[in-house]
Amino acid sequence: MLSAEIEKQLSGIEQQCEALAVAIDNGDPVSLEAVSTHLRQAAVDLSRSQGVSALDAQAVQEFKTRLQKIAGSVGIQRGGLARHAAVVERGLHAMVPATRESTYGQAAGPYGSATRQSGAFKLLSA
Repeated sequence: MLSAEIEKQLSGIEQQCEALAVAIDNGDPVSLEAVSTHLRQAAVDLSRSQGVSALDAQAVQEFKTRLQKIAGSVGIQRGGLARHAAVVERGLHAMVPATRESTYGQAAGPYGSATRQSGAFKLLSA
């Protein structure tokens, strides 16, 4: 069984993960930043906790299981953020197409543009 300190920290991280999922669904950047900061701090606090090293074998297994669930949840939320960012970017490109720049666009000088005949040798003979 986990100690009260570890249990409290893991429960806090799980609550922050749920709050992060809600913030991602709502799309509010201010709450997303606040929740992610709290989640990061809770994870740092757990990693610095002295109680983790004093767990017995059964408690270590329970700790690992809960930590794996949290890691899976964070991975799912990361994927959700990536999808949300892609949707926002597509919307931005649809609204403001001038923000797209071609990598190999039309160059101003003769060296970057397609080849063209100069007119010096109109007829070649062997």
